[in-house]
Amino acid sequence: MEFREYLGVLRKYWVSIVLLTLLGVAVAGAYVYFAPPVYTTRTQVFLSTNIGNSSSDFVQGTNYVTAQARSYAQIATTPRVLDPVIRDLNLNTSSAALASKISTSIPTNTSIIQITAKDGDARMSAQLAEKTAESLVTVVGELALRASDGTPSMIGSIIQPAVVPTSPTSPQPLQSGALGLVAGLAVGIGLAVLRKALDVKLHTAKDVTHATDRPVIATIPRDSSLAREAVVMMTAPTSGMAERYRQLRTNLLFFNIESDKPWNFVVTSSIEGEGKTSTAINIAYALAENGDRVLLIDADLRRPKIASYLQLEGAAGLTTVLLSRAGFSDVVQPMGPGSPDVLASGAIPPNPAELVGSRRMKQLLEQVSRQYQAVVIDSAPLLPVADTLALLPHVSGVVMVSAAEKVTVPELKIALESVANTRTPVMGIVLNKVRHRGGSNGYYNYNYNYNYDSKDHSRSERKEKKHPKRAQ
Repeated sequence: MEFREYLGVLRKYWVSIVLLTLLGVAVAGAYVYFAPPVYTTRTQVFLSTNIGNSSSDFVQGTNYVTAQARSYAQIATTPRVLDPVIRDLNLNTSSAALASKISTSIPTNTSIIQITAKDGDARMSAQLAEKTAESLVTVVGELALRASDGTPSMIGSIIQPAVVPTSPTSPQPLQSGALGLVAGLAVGIGLAVLRKALDVKLHTAKDVTHATDRPVIATIPRDSSLAREAVVMMTAPTSGMAERYRQLRTNLLFFNIESDKPWNFVVTSSIEGEGKTSTAINIAYALAENGDRVLLIDADLRRPKIASYLQLEGAAGLTTVLLSRAGFSDVVQPMGPGSPDVLASGAIPPNPAELVGSRRMKQLLEQVSRQYQAVVIDSAPLLPVADTLALLPHVSGVVMVSAAEKVTVPELKIALESVANTRTPVMGIVLNKVRHRGGSNGYYNYNYNYNYDSKDHSRSERKEKKHPKRAQ
């Protein structure tokens, strides 16, 4: 991903990132609050040689002591050293358990053994370090090689006595809080990037262009105020969403430069619930707004919705004509000037794929294409059923509606591949229900107002100033 995409991920998932960061801080706080305090005390034992008078004897003795220091550091945590500590402090524990509280280290190139003792009681940690050092000094004298006169070759001396600590070394509130903050933030960002990587749904037009080479001919925003309005071109003609459908109409007109050529196209989607029916209705109204004769056909013979959206009679329609029970002119429903004529679905048949793919359907489309400048056909989704694929050989193009945050990239690709197999041109993709950010209208820097005559719905257009003192 590019840097800008990472910023987009952080912006999109900022709530979860903040929550996980706060959770990390909360976990760190809980640890600090509930974890028992641990006090640490250190003392040092210096090993030195006790034999030799010349400088060469001293050098040899020093090298010998330095070499032996590591061995005695290991002995410091054995029962030989710790059992006397347990006895002197009257501890109710074993040498193995006590060894877990004692650790040793040797500074580089020295014969100093540093003994570290940890305990939940500050005074006890100091006593453990002190008694362990004393016991080690005794053991060094016992185990060291001796001269002929019985003098030990090595002696130990405590050079840093144990001091009772005044504050615990663990837990540390600031360090734990910072660690929790960093860990929570890292987990939050990591999960956000992972969610983005695993998210195969379409969100923006850029996602569509990455998934396919088909053009995005319109992006229709999600508008909660118009969510229940299927015919935005009629119910909210001054809205930004209506302007988007007008832009879509303009883009579609480029596919029909030869005005004398019959033009009919299917509006479909990959899966159900992507808004193909409302898109088909608004495309038809936008085309009719130009003064052209437009026919809107409901060819979704499984779940027809156009009649209910437009509050029309749906019992007679396409299936009635295909079954030769009525003529087209008998069942088509004119909506008046500036609006499309509508051919509802009619009764739902048991064999919709066979009907829309029939020769009778082809003849009907040839007939109506001679009567209308544009024929807009709402058809079933591509992936659940084969109805639309049976219909496609009879039309001149396909408009694919894809709902943002609903359809996935694989679903769109499979749907487009199935259309390609019919050799029907895909006129473009309409990305529907796109989340937007912006001002009050969310789409434009200015609004348009349209005045419709109550009789002929003719439109007069005028720009309206956004700021009183600033002309557009």
